[in-house]
Amino acid sequence: MFGVVDDKPLPVCDYAGFAPFGFGYRRCPGEQLTIQVFEDFLRKVWNSGIEFHKLDVADPEPLPIGPTTVIADNVGFIRRA
Repeated sequence: MFGVVDDKPLPVCDYAGFAPFGFGYRRCPGEQLTIQVFEDFLRKVWNSGIEFHKLDVADPEPLPIGPTTVIADNVGFIRRA
């Protein structure tokens, strides 16, 4: 989710409020599962020879990927031959 300020897409939260898994005693119980899933996913991507590929999209939508980072949604994947 993002907001637009002066025609620039910005994520809704800032560094002070960015805690994707929470913190303290209210920490997300699924954090370790998520980390393991991403480890397995990245290992599969690496072993399968999958690479990022920039897509030729005329007007890609903005995609928030971090507390202060928004990128164009024009990234795909290809498998090395």
